[in-house]
Amino acid sequence: MSGHYQNALYLGDVLERVRILKNCGQKSLAYLTAATHGLDEEAEALKATFDPEKETVPDIDPDAKLLQPPPPIMPLDTNWPLLTVTKGYFEGSIAPKGKGGQLAVDPAVENAGADGWGEDAELLLDEEGFTDAAEGFGEDGTGRGGEEGGGWDVEEDLDLPPELDIGSGMPGGAEEGFFVSPSKGNSPAQVWCNNSQLPVDHLVAGSFETAARLLHDQVGVVNFAPYKSLFLQAFARGRSVYQALPCLPAMYGYPQRNWKEAGLKSGVPAVGLKLNDLIQRLQHCYQLTTAGKFEEAVERFRIILLSIPLLVVDNKQEIAEAQQLITICREYILGLSMETERKKLPKDTLEQQKRICEMAAYFTHCSLQPVHMILVLRTAVNLFFKLKNFKTAATFAGRLLELGPKPDVGQQTRKILAACEKTPSDTHHLNYDMHNPFDVCAASYKPIYRGKPVEKCPLSGTCYCPEFKGQICRVTTVSEIGKDVIGLRISALQFR
Repeated sequence: MSGHYQNALYLGDVLERVRILKNCGQKSLAYLTAATHGLDEEAEALKATFDPEKETVPDIDPDAKLLQPPPPIMPLDTNWPLLTVTKGYFEGSIAPKGKGGQLAVDPAVENAGADGWGEDAELLLDEEGFTDAAEGFGEDGTGRGGEEGGGWDVEEDLDLPPELDIGSGMPGGAEEGFFVSPSKGNSPAQVWCNNSQLPVDHLVAGSFETAARLLHDQVGVVNFAPYKSLFLQAFARGRSVYQALPCLPAMYGYPQRNWKEAGLKSGVPAVGLKLNDLIQRLQHCYQLTTAGKFEEAVERFRIILLSIPLLVVDNKQEIAEAQQLITICREYILGLSMETERKKLPKDTLEQQKRICEMAAYFTHCSLQPVHMILVLRTAVNLFFKLKNFKTAATFAGRLLELGPKPDVGQQTRKILAACEKTPSDTHHLNYDMHNPFDVCAASYKPIYRGKPVEKCPLSGTCYCPEFKGQICRVTTVSEIGKDVIGLRISALQFR
């Protein structure tokens, strides 16, 4: 009933609304509706049905106005168009026929052969309801079915006009008047996955599984927990949302980086993360390092390092810059992590003090910016001077002066260098040989001298002792140490 009343409202049919309200027992609303809209006869008839002792006739609002729905701009004079759709096999053949239908006679042949039965199919009765037996069987009283097989006298070969010839094919398809549903095409996200082997393209398309497989094969990623936020950020950039019409769901656009030449099947997604963005973040990491906020700086460097495999670059120069950015992040993460661990070590015994000096010396072999290397060398000079290893301290002081420190720092370093040159010897033996090139193990913080077996992280290139093979890299926290991989892939040029 509510739907009926709403239709009357939409159509502006006041008389129908009054009738609906009266049938529902809403006399007051029916009376007000009739009186307000000028239906005096209906209003008087309804007013007469009120019981003065029990019911009150409602007052009519003198300022009431007639509300009419706006007329349609384009009225529809015809019915909704219908498409002729072919029925499927089960709808047209098997579904309507049950077991009983297959055993029954087809209704199409009920009248077949009516002439063949002849006058035997009709029984002629007189006025009293009887007939002569001889007349029933003809003149000789014998049956007409003497000839074997002659009962079905049906002519099958009829000459029909050509315009009545109907093709034997199934309706639909190419025949005019039938609708054939188009086949479903591939979504833009599926096209992106088909056209690219770069992990970020699969992330933007929402195919996290294939993106994870590519990262595993290319850079050896096995721990994807740190990548969760980066995956979601990449996917969030993959679609644009816009409103088409009010009260309709939002529609999506799929930006493409090759939109000028991309067709329906050759598009690749636009990637929001750029190499220049990571280089700008690098400057902030440098500021944190200078301020001594090592733990926060390590986290920022690691985010940049993990973001590099999710880049898309266009030329070989940018590929080389991305590789250089990996090296910078690796050196800073290794050095700052080692320095943070060194500060946590106790200084009670001589062995502990020697270990602290060794780690400070290893830090000086990380590739850092000159402003940061000056700070590292100052720490190493002071520690080795206190340990009375004056020869090594003098070497660090010389390296510090070559970087051109501030005047006050240079003056203090020259005083220490002059004191070390008076006693050019080391009091204690340390596991440190500055003349023999080495790499620092990121797990044990011990030197791996040239010629010794070494295992590397496939993503960052960090070196490890052989006993750490198969473990998670301490620098990246995502890749497997010593895993055989294809290599970093961030450009289509690397697949040619």
